[in-house]
Amino acid sequence: MRIGVNTFQLHKRITGAGRFTKNLLLAISKLDRENEYVIFLRNDNARYYSIKRDNFSNVVCPVSNLIRFKRVIAEHFLLPKMAKEHKIDLFWSPSDIAPLRLPCLSTVTIHDVKRFVMPQEFPFLERHYFRMFIKKTVRAANLIFTVSESSGRDIVKYLGVPPERIIVAHNALDPALAEEEGVPFDTLKRIHGIGGKYILFVGHMIRSKNVPRMLRVFSRCKAAEDYEFVLLGQPAAGMHEIEQTIRREPQSSSLKERVHHVKWAPTEHLVSFYKNASALFYASLYEGFGFPLIEAMAHGLPIITSDSSSMPEVAGDAALIVNPTDEDAMSKALERILTDEETRQTLSMRGLERVKLFSWENTAKKYLAVFDRLNKNL
Repeated sequence: MRIGVNTFQLHKRITGAGRFTKNLLLAISKLDRENEYVIFLRNDNARYYSIKRDNFSNVVCPVSNLIRFKRVIAEHFLLPKMAKEHKIDLFWSPSDIAPLRLPCLSTVTIHDVKRFVMPQEFPFLERHYFRMFIKKTVRAANLIFTVSESSGRDIVKYLGVPPERIIVAHNALDPALAEEEGVPFDTLKRIHGIGGKYILFVGHMIRSKNVPRMLRVFSRCKAAEDYEFVLLGQPAAGMHEIEQTIRREPQSSSLKERVHHVKWAPTEHLVSFYKNASALFYASLYEGFGFPLIEAMAHGLPIITSDSSSMPEVAGDAALIVNPTDEDAMSKALERILTDEETRQTLSMRGLERVKLFSWENTAKKYLAVFDRLNKNL
């Protein structure tokens, strides 16, 4: 079987969907020597998503993401044509939306349906493009993958997809993070201006990440008075509210001086951030999966996370689970994780064990079983 892979939507800098696609393709390439894969790449992301194996072909298309409208047009009109030219039997789109009118079987990975659950989070055009095309995608797809049971339930609820058409295959830890030692803590402090003990949040600064509430809780928690708070992630639509929250907190809290926003960190810095933090504070309102949870668990970092969407499913008993809209509950959890050494040690050990449940090899086996199942329908 010839399997086409759509990377047109993926950024050249690592993001959740890009990390997922790269690691899953690598795992598939180690297990599958029978099928042939054709990866359709853009000019500006080809270096990152290419796979060098005998049964993998890397087709670089004259497309970039500089002008998104042109990329979208190419995705829906160029890719179906190229799928036909390359005699693709099954086309896999790993980032929510598949090209229209594919001349072959189609599968798609839908990571979440946040644009249906929290539409106010997204600009008007982006929201409506996604909502329209994801509906077309799920109608045309033969089977649909997703990354958590929670996302699967949302796909059923918001898109009307029968449960039997959905396959759940969890994400796993990026091997680059598992293999990296990280820079010395003194280097991290010098480069990023950190003074000493800190709490960590990792994620884009969008409203659904709930950062303003976490900042208020941090500011008012007596047990956190000697700590700093590192926000690691790209600025986005929620940045203005974050800045306003910092300005509005009382001067006595010194919140402005204690909060460090790091827009991006290379892998060796990211690992060091996890290794040296006192806790991961990740009380997001909605996640399809939540990569920072398994990244923190892999480095033995105690976690506070939400009781909503996929987060309890991923973190299990390796985190303190809170209502992300209840600041009193969040404050009590933060105080407990900073003052109770037994709780910290228990969560750390549970996390180190729990992260072993998430494996790219197991995820790849689920995908290959579905590919084989669809092949029998050809």
